[in-house]
Amino acid sequence: MKRELKIGIFVTIALIIIGTAIFIVGDLSVLFRKPGYSLNVVFDTVAGLEKRAVVRMAGVKIGYVKDIRLQGSRANILLIINSGIEVPRGSRATLASLGLLGEKHVELLPGAEPGICQPGETLEGVPPVSFDQMGTMLLSIGNEFKEMSRIISELIGGEESRDNFRNTLSNLSTFSADLREFFAVNKEELHAGIQSSSQAVQKFDKRVEEVSRNIDELIFMLKDVVEENRENIKINLNNIQKLIKEIEQSLKLLNESLEKINKGEGTLGMLISQPELYARAEDAMGEIERLIYPVSNLRFSGDLRAEYYGKSNLVKNYFTLGIWPTEKKFVLAQVIHDPWLDKFVYSSQFGLRWGGFTSRVGIMESKVGLGVDYYAFGDRLRFSLDVFDFNRHPRPHFRFWTRFVASKYFNFLVGVENFTLAPRREVYFGLGIGF
Repeated sequence: MKRELKIGIFVTIALIIIGTAIFIVGDLSVLFRKPGYSLNVVFDTVAGLEKRAVVRMAGVKIGYVKDIRLQGSRANILLIINSGIEVPRGSRATLASLGLLGEKHVELLPGAEPGICQPGETLEGVPPVSFDQMGTMLLSIGNEFKEMSRIISELIGGEESRDNFRNTLSNLSTFSADLREFFAVNKEELHAGIQSSSQAVQKFDKRVEEVSRNIDELIFMLKDVVEENRENIKINLNNIQKLIKEIEQSLKLLNESLEKINKGEGTLGMLISQPELYARAEDAMGEIERLIYPVSNLRFSGDLRAEYYGKSNLVKNYFTLGIWPTEKKFVLAQVIHDPWLDKFVYSSQFGLRWGGFTSRVGIMESKVGLGVDYYAFGDRLRFSLDVFDFNRHPRPHFRFWTRFVASKYFNFLVGVENFTLAPRREVYFGLGIGF
């Protein structure tokens, strides 16, 4: 047989063997993979994942997917991890892909528990976020933005409310321009006042230096006087010794008086020798302390407040007095000038405080009402909701406002009056002076 024929027969047989192996095994690379150990992972769905897919941890290939089976209504994946690779206990698995169009693979998320996973253990599967879920989330966020836009549009109202809001901003801009003009006109006077203050400070420093020099001179004079009057000082020391002897005699008399008291003689002796008399005196003192304590712990607060309503172009004035018998209980009294009724109304409320929340109930603007407050940032920021005049048609009077305390004596307010009734809804701004 010729050499060429032998080579042809050998190549043909080799190709037949290789083809048969490809059809039977499906992937020759499996035959050359290093032996490892198996782990199981359970997912709700493994859409897009195929057998022989890569298993990665921290982006590094550590094994492959050997089998995917349906276990009940969930997918059970059999992983083969290369020998020598340790998977920390508590690790989880998820489905990932390299880029948007890359093939899916299994990504292991290392756990923080001590120890390593043993062959045959089952890892927790973390469901991946699909594009459909992302689309649903984006659609939900869009609907929420639409709802927020609708609420803001209803809160601002129609064209008239927007004009009033723009007018309010214009008034604030005019006020800022007037303030800037005031500083420009009185710049020289303010500068002169600052210079005068600086000169006064300098004079004060000079005065302090003069006083310090005078004190030094006085100390030196005292030293000289002591040197010159050393003999007189000795005489005075002798007088002090005589005084000490007189004090010793007085102490003897005091000891005798104490002995009489111990024997029950005199008023003090009766108090000590008769416990019931002392107990009555102690009870009387305790009763006096109980009567004085609530009064001594009373705390008062108050402020004057003015609120400007842009839509009505009116100013509403408040005078508020608060009394705090304890840290959790308080009473508020208000006298209010109502510009719409052109008369004074009053409020009288009782409140309780729990942490950052307070509740109020009583009379609000001469009507029965209640309110809730929330304090934040060390009581500098306050959010309040008031409801009163429950018999008003078509619905009660609702008011929401917030106050920011800029300093001990000044605070700023902004709120919405009648925010549940569109025809009467109005935004207002306020300035308060506390005391």
